[in-house]
Amino acid sequence: MSQQSLISYLRGWRGPEAASLDEYLEKAGQQAWNQLCDTARSSPGQFDGEVVSWLVANAVRSPGSVVASLLQVARQDFGRRAALSEAAREVIARNAGQGLGAAGYHLHECHPVIDDQWLSVARAWFDADPEGAWGIVEAAAMYEPEFLLPVHVDWFEAKRAAAPVDYFVTMLSLAGHRPAEASHLLERVLRHFDEHPAAAVEGASRAARDTAPLLVPRLIDAVLRHMSANAEKGWEFFDGAARARPDAFDDALLDRLDAAAKEEAGTLFSILRRIMDAHVVRLPRIMDRYVALLRRHPEKGIDAVRYAFQRDEIRLIRPDLVRAVCEGFAANARGAFELLHRCLLDRPELIGRTEVDAAIQNISHDTTADFHFFRELLKMRPEFTPEGTLALFEVIAATPARHGHARAEEIASVMAISEAAHIRTGLENALREPPRVGKRRARALMAIMFRQKLRARRHVLLEALRYAGGIVLWRKIPPASPGGKEESEKFSPVWDFVMFIIDNSGDDAISTAAAERFLEGAFQLSYLCRTGAEHDQFLRRLDTGYPPTHPFPAVAGFLDADPEISRLFSIVIELGSHFRVQPRIAPLDGFASRLQDAEIELRAIDDMLEKAEKGRREKLLERQKTLNKQVAIWINPAYAVALSDPEAEKRLSGPAQALLRREKKDLVKHLRDALRAEAIRIAVASVEKSRLELYQNRLREVLGHDVDIATVEPRILPSFLWFQAIGGMPKNTKCLKRLIEDRIAGRGHEWLRTEPAVLEWAEKVKKGQPGAMVDRWRAAFTKEYQYRPKDALAEKKRRIKADLSQARQILERAGAKGIAAETYDELAGKLAELQAPGKKGKEEEKEEEKEKPDPALLQEAEMNLERVRLAEQTPDSDFEGRITLSVETDPFEILFMGEYGFASCLALRGSNAWSAVSNAVDIDKVIIWAKEPGGNVVGRRLIVLTPGGLLTFRTYTNRHGLALDRAFEEFVTEYAAHCGVGVTHNGNPGPLLSDRWYDDGAI
Repeated sequence: MSQQSLISYLRGWRGPEAASLDEYLEKAGQQAWNQLCDTARSSPGQFDGEVVSWLVANAVRSPGSVVASLLQVARQDFGRRAALSEAAREVIARNAGQGLGAAGYHLHECHPVIDDQWLSVARAWFDADPEGAWGIVEAAAMYEPEFLLPVHVDWFEAKRAAAPVDYFVTMLSLAGHRPAEASHLLERVLRHFDEHPAAAVEGASRAARDTAPLLVPRLIDAVLRHMSANAEKGWEFFDGAARARPDAFDDALLDRLDAAAKEEAGTLFSILRRIMDAHVVRLPRIMDRYVALLRRHPEKGIDAVRYAFQRDEIRLIRPDLVRAVCEGFAANARGAFELLHRCLLDRPELIGRTEVDAAIQNISHDTTADFHFFRELLKMRPEFTPEGTLALFEVIAATPARHGHARAEEIASVMAISEAAHIRTGLENALREPPRVGKRRARALMAIMFRQKLRARRHVLLEALRYAGGIVLWRKIPPASPGGKEESEKFSPVWDFVMFIIDNSGDDAISTAAAERFLEGAFQLSYLCRTGAEHDQFLRRLDTGYPPTHPFPAVAGFLDADPEISRLFSIVIELGSHFRVQPRIAPLDGFASRLQDAEIELRAIDDMLEKAEKGRREKLLERQKTLNKQVAIWINPAYAVALSDPEAEKRLSGPAQALLRREKKDLVKHLRDALRAEAIRIAVASVEKSRLELYQNRLREVLGHDVDIATVEPRILPSFLWFQAIGGMPKNTKCLKRLIEDRIAGRGHEWLRTEPAVLEWAEKVKKGQPGAMVDRWRAAFTKEYQYRPKDALAEKKRRIKADLSQARQILERAGAKGIAAETYDELAGKLAELQAPGKKGKEEEKEEEKEKPDPALLQEAEMNLERVRLAEQTPDSDFEGRITLSVETDPFEILFMGEYGFASCLALRGSNAWSAVSNAVDIDKVIIWAKEPGGNVVGRRLIVLTPGGLLTFRTYTNRHGLALDRAFEEFVTEYAAHCGVGVTHNGNPGPLLSDRWYDDGAI
């Protein structure tokens, strides 16, 4: 091995090319010398005889690096250890002690190299580098004490002032190694404790804290007396001592430590916790101390508690400890939430109303811990559902845009609560009650969600809220000063503006109407925008984060000095510019025209005085007097100056000063309210205008001509969203357009029954069912049924079984093999296999790639399994009452057959949304709705009239927990009789006027 090998190794640090070590080190500089030591540690074989000789010969260039390298090689190469050690000492001697510091440092790691000669070197070159010499002695005392003789101890003790920490470490290390001399060595240490208290405390911490025989009362007392000289190392000493000798910590010592813990209490918590484990008998008294200390130092205490009682140790936590944590909640909210979360899971008896109220009052912007606690609280403690739900809204409102993923998870939890409210009517009623506590945003969000009696609208608002929370964009932060660095940040345009509306909806009450209108309008716009760029442009218009400053008109220029009012004014002007709306700011206009308005009023008073009766005349004269005084003040040029100049104000007359202050105060108050209202008005009105404009465009595209949007029934507007799903289906497209044209023109849809294909179908039905009354088909028919919870369980099991069976059939059609059982886990596993990307082996690579499963089939199977999962997790409803089943006659309402939370592929976002249009235009298909007394849809079933009779399909229910199969079966039987046909379980219906039709299997 030669220099080239070492050079090649060194070049791994991106070093320069070189033909020799001389050239390399010349080019690379001091950094390369430092790299030599690292190389010696990791690859000592690179240092053969040639390299070592070169190092010794060139040591003058960097003695410390050479000594370090030689020691690192000697540590690992026993055969050359003596020679390399001698070479290192020679380098130190030749360079007048340079390199001694490197030896003192590296001999701790390379202590097997230490011998008596190294102690001689330390003495010989002590004056050149006292710290390096003491490093050698300290290393010997810690790791190779047999080489330290009394003569060395005496000699170096006299030199203790040069490195007092090393002296105390040396003496205490020797005491630990030499039990017979320990008492004598400790006495010498204690004799010099007062000379160097900070160093003595550090030395004791480093060398004695883990060695029980050294932890004698006199050493403990000495460290405690001098704690103030080096508190950090003092507490480190006692923390180790509590581990090594907990019996030394009697009540007297703990009292003294408690007194010393005024500034740094964190370690004392650790000490007390160690004593609890070591002395179970003393546990109650130590826990008393722990709780008292936590009350005095809540921030450090809560942090200690969250780590101190892990796993089974949580059994040690007492109620008073949890109360103390709640009392100091604000000092360390994250730690407090984590502890309460763990107690909720493992010691639920410790979590009561007091603890829940404390948690709600201390929700912070550190929303991760908050969220997990309240989510588990809602799952495990239903009695806290109203409070926990409000708390979740508090968390959602506080979640910053940079944690958009967390907000999505939080909103999903709210959706679960909303679904649970469908299940249990008592919960639904409780959530509608106005919350007793909570911040403005949370109470408003909760009102938006749960005061909606119509669950369909609640579902829309919840989806809109999820949309708003999920939209996150980047924006630039203007530099704080000209030429400053420009930063960027995330923001949520729709969410932030909803919060702006809530924050600025008035001081006396929380009005959610504007927030709901804005939220729902923005959500619809997201579907109506043709392109992402069009949607992004709308979102950017909502940005109110850093509006450019817009000065007030000159007459109100003094308002520029008010940061809040100035920012609100700038926001309103910017929103007006973004949405091309002229802001209306009445208080500002009134202030600018107050002189002209007063003059007009004075002329009117002059006219009225001639005819006024006595009582009326006196009031008019009083008003005239007041106005004349104000006009006299307003026309004084000094008054206008004084509005923005405090010194000029002082020179005004008393009445003028009083008027000025009143005017400014009133203007600010009225202007603040007006600006807030105007910002909200502009945004809400502009969203509504944009929404209608987009609908207008869609109307023009569909119908081929302009239609006044104001004349169009609002209920049919959502139907335009289905055109995207039926692209490429000319019949469905033509029929949906025709339905829309009929409704706009005020016509019926008789053609649905008179088209040739439909007439042919009707004749076949009449032939197959001689008593058929086709005119009653898809005509109004309603029945009520009594629902009782006890009837639901059996039907729920049948529904789950039917879903599993259908999921199996779909998976087998998609290519699944070897399905062992119709269980959720088995089928979910097979679905995952089909969805996973295929991995080919060597043999398979030779074969042609198999046809991939149909995505539509996989989605259908996934929805079936999702229904099973939801049904199994859904608790039984406590609803008892009347359920109304009715035939839907409006084709526009049939479009929504996949909505209402049915987990259906016919939903607008589903793979078979096109078939909802087919069901709407094909008269042989009928949708039966099931509704509760409040009008909320809770289930639906599709039926088809065929020549063989009435064919029925599966029941779809949302997460309300109701089992409706029995009611649907009775209704179908009665409706079939009403139409004069029988019920069949066989048949292959297809499209009538539509392009095609999705058949999910008759029952």
